[in-house]
Amino acid sequence: MLNDTASSRYIVRHARPADIPAVRAMQERSMWVLGSDFYTAGEIATFLTLFGTMDDAVVEEGHYFMAEDHRGAILGSGGWTRSRPPYHNAIAEAEAPIGMATVRSVFVDPAATRRGVASAIMMRTERDAREHGVDTLHLTATLSGFALYQAIGYRTEEATELRFPDQSSFGCIRMQKTLEKPRTRAA
Repeated sequence: MLNDTASSRYIVRHARPADIPAVRAMQERSMWVLGSDFYTAGEIATFLTLFGTMDDAVVEEGHYFMAEDHRGAILGSGGWTRSRPPYHNAIAEAEAPIGMATVRSVFVDPAATRRGVASAIMMRTERDAREHGVDTLHLTATLSGFALYQAIGYRTEEATELRFPDQSSFGCIRMQKTLEKPRTRAA
């Protein structure tokens, strides 16, 4: 498929609505395992209860991707959207302006870390966003995801937090990246 990216260990493809339950299960496992070095169990539980890991509409928009191995096991997920994330009111996030979009729900299965899965998903996400007229991607990184985004060129805008109704909070970092224009060949 032209729109998919393959490596010898996994393929990155568009997620489909039928994939949502399995993707969500992987994301929750990822949050509990990989997030536990940065958040308390209570913070993770509250985040998952209030916001979950993904919005089904992102998959339906057609800009959401998943990585799977040769057996079909889901290794990671992520994508972009122009719509506001469900947590936007908790951090006063505004609607994305024209030419800007939001990276959403990037997760890697704990058993698949350090294999380039998240980087491959982000490369595919950025390429797809460029192909659809997006100049700038922004995101709200979890503390556990911050190092990845920083390594692939996202710059920190501000450290912030999601405020929960019980007055507890969930630390995160707002980041942004201007996408490079695709190179054209000289005639």
